[in-house]
Amino acid sequence: MTKWRLSELDPIDEFFSGYPRLPVQIAFGALCFVAAWLTREFVDLFSAGAGPFSLIFPTIMISTLYGRWQAGLVTFFLAFLHAWYVVLPFPNAFQFEDPGDRARTIVNGSAALFILFFAEIFRAAVQRATHERDAELKTQQTLMRELEHRTKNNFAMVSSLLAMQQRESTSPEVKHALSSAATRVQSFAAIHQTIYTAEKYSNDIYLPQYLAPLTQQLESGLFEGRNVRIGLECDPVAVPRERALAFGLIINELVTNAAKHAFPNGRDGRITVTYSDPPGGAWKLSVSDDGTGVQVEDDAAAQTGSGLGKILMDSFAETAGGHIIVQDSAIGTCVTLVEAQL
Repeated sequence: MTKWRLSELDPIDEFFSGYPRLPVQIAFGALCFVAAWLTREFVDLFSAGAGPFSLIFPTIMISTLYGRWQAGLVTFFLAFLHAWYVVLPFPNAFQFEDPGDRARTIVNGSAALFILFFAEIFRAAVQRATHERDAELKTQQTLMRELEHRTKNNFAMVSSLLAMQQRESTSPEVKHALSSAATRVQSFAAIHQTIYTAEKYSNDIYLPQYLAPLTQQLESGLFEGRNVRIGLECDPVAVPRERALAFGLIINELVTNAAKHAFPNGRDGRITVTYSDPPGGAWKLSVSDDGTGVQVEDDAAAQTGSGLGKILMDSFAETAGGHIIVQDSAIGTCVTLVEAQL
């Protein structure tokens, strides 16, 4: 939806670009005069003839700002002649009751033209600045698309190199480490895709739009040829992109753990990723499976022998602003990240 800024609104170009400009400007100037005339009639109900030229000045300024100087000039002549002929004594005549009114009329007319002149200068300056800004934004968008394309290629290259090294390695530990690294790269790639392909850059990420492709990638990458499905239940909310990235990396770690330990011997199963953010309550992210039951914290440390998995999980949880709760049973594991209350 287009959001209009009052200072940048140009009705002539926005709404009447397919029509001859001068007739449209004349009509716009006449319309502004009609508005001033109706306002004048309303004022005369309470104080007839008060400030005969006072309504001319704002009307001319508005007519010029939004219809250019041609419309302002039309409004000037119509409104000025109306005030002189109808409002000033004597009504319906161009005669002056007071000879001093002649000088007053000239001064007011000169002031109105002065307003018209500077309103046109201001309008032209604003429109020129707007066009320059739009051109700069267009250039930036082109550069951002190029950056997005190159970054996407870089992510793909890194993922391919990791996959190549994984295939060549004979060590199960190395294979697993490379697989974990590749899926982490995919998590970064997913949020990158969400941020830079959106219509408008924002510090907030619409979470379902980010998590849906991420869980699909994890399902196809970790459970190819197996009957293990990853379901997503996510409230339609937006979160800061740093938190969204932390969520993605945590999900990546937990799903990778489940793929390694929760479904042995080709066992079927389901992993459910759930995010809830009730109004006025604490948000909660959980990853649960119906597998054999795995102590995720202990397993994360055992993956590398150095506790890297657990260190990463704690770091991601801190970045997200939450703490991790592990619930393990004989029928599965549920790991929940709960918002830390201050």
